[in-house]
Amino acid sequence: MSKSKILIGIIAIAFISYFLISKDFDKNSDTLYINGNFITLNETLENAEAIFVEKGKIKDIGTTNELEKYRKGNTVVDLKGATVLPGFIDSHSHVALSAFLNDMIDLSGFKHKTNAEVWNHLKEQIKTKKEGEWVICKGIDPILVEGLKTPNIAFLDEISPNNPILLVSQSMHTYWVNSNTFKKVNITKDTPNPSKSSYYEKDKNGELTGLIAEQEAFSPILNQLKRDVLTSKFLINSTVSTLNKYAKNGNTTVVSAGITINDDKPLLLYKHLSSEKSGFINQALATFGLLPKREQNPRHFLYIRHDRSFLLPETKANDDFYNIIGVKHWYDGSPYTGSMYLESPYLTTEFNKNKLHIPEDSSGKALIEEDSLVNFIKKYDKKGWQIAIHSQGDLSSRKVINAFKKANSEVNITEKRHRIEHCLLLSKNSLSEMKTLNMTPSFHINHLFYYGKALSNEIIGKERAERILPILTAEKLDIKYSMHADQPMFESKPFHLIQTAIKRQTKENDTLGYNERISLLNGLKAMTTNAAWQINMEDKIGSLAKGKYADFIIIDKNPFKTSIDSLHQIKVIKTFINGNEVK
Repeated sequence: MSKSKILIGIIAIAFISYFLISKDFDKNSDTLYINGNFITLNETLENAEAIFVEKGKIKDIGTTNELEKYRKGNTVVDLKGATVLPGFIDSHSHVALSAFLNDMIDLSGFKHKTNAEVWNHLKEQIKTKKEGEWVICKGIDPILVEGLKTPNIAFLDEISPNNPILLVSQSMHTYWVNSNTFKKVNITKDTPNPSKSSYYEKDKNGELTGLIAEQEAFSPILNQLKRDVLTSKFLINSTVSTLNKYAKNGNTTVVSAGITINDDKPLLLYKHLSSEKSGFINQALATFGLLPKREQNPRHFLYIRHDRSFLLPETKANDDFYNIIGVKHWYDGSPYTGSMYLESPYLTTEFNKNKLHIPEDSSGKALIEEDSLVNFIKKYDKKGWQIAIHSQGDLSSRKVINAFKKANSEVNITEKRHRIEHCLLLSKNSLSEMKTLNMTPSFHINHLFYYGKALSNEIIGKERAERILPILTAEKLDIKYSMHADQPMFESKPFHLIQTAIKRQTKENDTLGYNERISLLNGLKAMTTNAAWQINMEDKIGSLAKGKYADFIIIDKNPFKTSIDSLHQIKVIKTFINGNEVK
């Protein structure tokens, strides 16, 4: 065989290999959707019957007759009257934590109703483990499981004498472990606490109780889990499954609000899974099974934790599918661990004392000094990053807003749309100041549904509970806001969140904050157009309009013709992102 033929053969093989490696998942062809009920959330055209999608974007929208001109040579889908909405945007979620918790033993109130059910289930699960194997559980919550006795180290040692055990609270701010776990990570009663707000609880004799508060103290255990359990294969498969579940619930965009990782490997995975196109090297790795094969996944935008700032790029990239968009800090903690920072103390109740371990007359406290927060805001605003601050309590939010005001006296911080996350207690005065600073809240509405009764009767009292989550007040001040489930604390189900914001009822059907009810239309906007605005993507996603990406969902019922009590039962039939159906 001549050298020229060999060379041609090598070139042909190289070309074919490059083509096969570079080949992405099958994309939808240009498609005309007709005879639908399109609720566009676009103020210039509120309803439509048809859209034409070309190369992932909406080229045209209108009546079926108007768009008949696109029929020739294109795929045509007759929706037969089905209702279509813009894809939902989960404005505050945790993809990494959701993947981490994906296969844990579920001890939550969603699965178990009594104290006995919880602990009997755990004991049965321990029997299935080999000696020395980790026992990892999620969902411990004395509010969702009425009468639940929170564990201590003696109890956990008794039921799991041969295995390290970890229990994660529903709020993800508290953890419980046994002696085997402490021994595995070399934590003793003499181990110093990382900070005043993150610690290893001790009894009156100075002995470990098994309770761990907040992320810093939990880090050694998380790092050990990464070595023992959370292998690359596990995390890859779990992340793929997690992103798919978001999409099946109607979320076409997911925002990770403060990602807890120690290196950029997960970021490379997220980029591979969500970007419009993956790089050649990643495609090669996927070809050889070292990365997952790509399918259509939700857009994924991230806020990096303040203590992981080394993961921030020099500048924000120009990517509409995957991007790091900001940085997150925490000013207070959780209402259910006593770390929410309040103007007035928590109630003095047996529940707060014995179930939530909140000291008498405690008002919580700030996790950082206000001056440190001011410097943090100035530093990252100057670098061009959007800032998100976790704040639950009324005093916390007042202090956070004051820090932004101080920063604004030196640097114009009004252009970045900085955010406050969760916003359980937020006064009208605080909201007015947020409006002046062009800040935006994201409300954790599930506080009301799942914890409203406990907040009212046991934790903060009825008067304050009536003032939680002032969504309509924000609306009347013309503040753009979003709502979220804080997955994995609660599964990201948009229609459930909207129903709660409209009804303002707890799971026990008690009403809290009746005068803060919002309309269905504005509930939908909170999860779409407003959420897009919060992440500076309102010109590209959030509504159905010419030139925007074809991110939409087909649902089984028209929400405007469904009773408010049944909104949570609406099912997502199909989800489309960039014009491609999520499989």
